[in-house]
Amino acid sequence: MKTRLFFSCCLYFIIGSFSLFSQEQLGLRVDNFSGVNGIVLNPAANLTSPFRFDINLASAGFFIDNNYGHIRNTHLFHFIKNSQDPDNLVNAVYTPNDVASEDSWLLFDYFDNDKLKYASASMYVMGPSFSIKLNNGYSFSFISALRGAGSTHRLPPNAAFYHIDRTPFGEAIDIAPINAAGMVWSEFGINFAPAFYTYNGKLSFGITAKYLTGYEGAFVETPRTLQITQFPGDTLLLDNSLIKFGFTDSNTNTDIDPAIRKNGQGLSFDVGAVMTIEGDEEGYIWRLGASIVDIGKINFSKNTQLHQIDQSNVSALGILPLDNYSGLSDFSDYANLFSDNILGDSLASRTGDRFSIGLPTALSLQADYQFYPNLYVNTTLVQRLKFNAQAIGRDNIFAITPRYSSRWISASLSLILRNYQQVRTGFSVRLAWFILGSDNLGSWVGKSTFTGTDFFFGLKVNPFRTGPWNFSSGGGKGTKCYDF
Repeated sequence: MKTRLFFSCCLYFIIGSFSLFSQEQLGLRVDNFSGVNGIVLNPAANLTSPFRFDINLASAGFFIDNNYGHIRNTHLFHFIKNSQDPDNLVNAVYTPNDVASEDSWLLFDYFDNDKLKYASASMYVMGPSFSIKLNNGYSFSFISALRGAGSTHRLPPNAAFYHIDRTPFGEAIDIAPINAAGMVWSEFGINFAPAFYTYNGKLSFGITAKYLTGYEGAFVETPRTLQITQFPGDTLLLDNSLIKFGFTDSNTNTDIDPAIRKNGQGLSFDVGAVMTIEGDEEGYIWRLGASIVDIGKINFSKNTQLHQIDQSNVSALGILPLDNYSGLSDFSDYANLFSDNILGDSLASRTGDRFSIGLPTALSLQADYQFYPNLYVNTTLVQRLKFNAQAIGRDNIFAITPRYSSRWISASLSLILRNYQQVRTGFSVRLAWFILGSDNLGSWVGKSTFTGTDFFFGLKVNPFRTGPWNFSSGGGKGTKCYDF
């Protein structure tokens, strides 16, 4: 029944609108030789790099994961191969257990448990960027990036598919407040970091200031408990609804030619500190870091729509005949029909043409320990900081990453706890200037319950010789190209 799939479809529609979106890309961030890529996680990180300069030619990653739905017994390559044929896409919910499944089938199903649900997707493409470290203890960097992210967290268990599916017609379901947001934007940033030597190491501070250009954005928020009731005929009844939502329509409005348009702008900052103990650069015993990243927001003011549905101010019944929503051409048509169903007027929900969306702000703590030359173990905690509902929520992660790290070869294996619910295995390898890895290796190999995937790579340029730049003598510690 369409009513029983309604919230499932809404969830995937919100996240899917920002398709092909990486999360933390640990292999690009925590290595001793991460250079300019490391300042994304901690803006003081470059001062512990042994490079005099580091240039990122191109690096990119995508990430998507959720605990709402899954595909049974598959992996990414199996999915890509078989998703081209629509006949292979099978809804497992209504497929009898005694039906023999084909190897090519992709069986979609939903998780049946009482956990809070989430779905998140992100993309990070770093363009030409560079950093330079001077002998006087200062580091300067420039970064450019194209980013996209969308997420919803803390979706109540009674909004999950199987709870709705088992609720009889006519019985109300109370859905606790939820919110989701996503956007696509570019950023250009300048990083400055000074270092101060201590009696047993070095203390570094860093700040990155970024100018943001927003291209597409959307959010939805239900600030109070929403009551829904299902009825036969694919119909929902909404009661006590307060629904706020906004979106850009420059690429969803059929009256406008699709194009990349600047629809908003904003500023953001990253701040952080790193301390090394018992040494410096790759010679330390401990490296401890703390940072707050993505402090800021984007204000959208062009090609935008802001809406609010508030049933407390009207006598409308709030009846949603879901069949009427199929075949509509763009977001505006959905919004107008929704407003007409709830408020009795297709334009009544429109309240403005501006809104803002906050970046995926997070606190990060890092600890790195060298227990043998070139052998390290890193612990990284990322905790989202969400100050309002109209902001993208970052996934919480706790990762333990042992690695081998040398000038020309690095390899790491991560154990990652995501949102304090799901455990993932990550892997990365660096050969000189090329990095390749994933924070969800299990999605690539071996058929299993498929909830998402992750992949990242990087191509860089940096010197054969390591150490700070010396303009007068060209000094610095030399590393032969064959030394591992």
